[in-house]
Amino acid sequence: MVFVFSSFISFPNSIVSQNSNNKRYVFILDASGSMSEKWDGKTRMAVAKEKLMQVLSGLPKDASVGLVAYGNRIAGCQSARLYHPIQRGGANLVSQKLATIVPAGSTPIAQTLQVVGEYLLNDQIETEIIFISDGVESCEGDPKSVLYNWRQSGKKFRLQILGIDIDPKGEEDLKRLSILGEGNYFPLKGPEDYDRSFQKIFSHLQTKVENQTEITNSSNIPDTLQTKENTTNFGKIQIVNILPYEDGTENGYIVNYEYSATNVTEYMIQFYLYPAEEKRRSFPIPPLRERRMGDLITQKIELKQGKEGKGRFVIPLPPGKRMKSSVELWDMSGVPKIIALSEEKPIHEKSNFDRNDR
Repeated sequence: MVFVFSSFISFPNSIVSQNSNNKRYVFILDASGSMSEKWDGKTRMAVAKEKLMQVLSGLPKDASVGLVAYGNRIAGCQSARLYHPIQRGGANLVSQKLATIVPAGSTPIAQTLQVVGEYLLNDQIETEIIFISDGVESCEGDPKSVLYNWRQSGKKFRLQILGIDIDPKGEEDLKRLSILGEGNYFPLKGPEDYDRSFQKIFSHLQTKVENQTEITNSSNIPDTLQTKENTTNFGKIQIVNILPYEDGTENGYIVNYEYSATNVTEYMIQFYLYPAEEKRRSFPIPPLRERRMGDLITQKIELKQGKEGKGRFVIPLPPGKRMKSSVELWDMSGVPKIIALSEEKPIHEKSNFDRNDR
């Protein structure tokens, strides 16, 4: 499936038609009460509808699209509803359904994901899920468990989350969901962030189409250039050292890392901090991913350019905590893909550590 965004992405019509049935798309819209709050002169819901309708209007006519929402003037924690099943050519009908949604209610994310899994996912074709929310689970559900069960049952999906003005704790929760869903989290601090987020979500589709067009129309391209996109990118990443620091009354650690890879492109380094002792059951994670996602205390991200580099993460820790850490290396060209995971390193905060060991 290829998206055509009339305002910021444009693909050749012939390519769109050839690829329009390759994927399926589900939009999840938060219609809880907080979406009625003002945001840059409009309500959060008004902005979300405007941006979604813009995206839907740019879809090819035979795009397969579905819509799920929660809230919408339904009280309690059972408000998740399927407003439109995945239907080929359904973009216009989804836009019509969006227009009728009014924000009011709670935030039952786990129940909403259950509706998506029951009615809209399968194990044959991957479904791209685009979830827009201004809050986290408020109904004591466990969204992570739902995603884990999807994977166990063989459902094919990727979860992209756009968070509207979320507080830091909420952002961590939504980031973890997006990671378990093998997607990304996009913070929306202002309405203008929608366009940038959608562009990143669908940029790999644009790249894929452009590559197909170039290969089809230019038989004189040297073999080295034509095969470049098929070259596997290998990478390595490691935590070089962990150094204690003091900043007034605050103690913590500086985690220094370095990475190397095959290709010259953009990379993302994800840092994870978790207890030395496993406290909660950790869900099985695909190869190269940090397996203790369920135990995460802190997650940090840094972007780098070039096939090798180094950097650091500064981690304030309360005294007496025994932690472990690891870092992942992601290739951000096209569809984001993890290519390396470091060995975990212990971080032991002790009141009497010897700072002369630096």
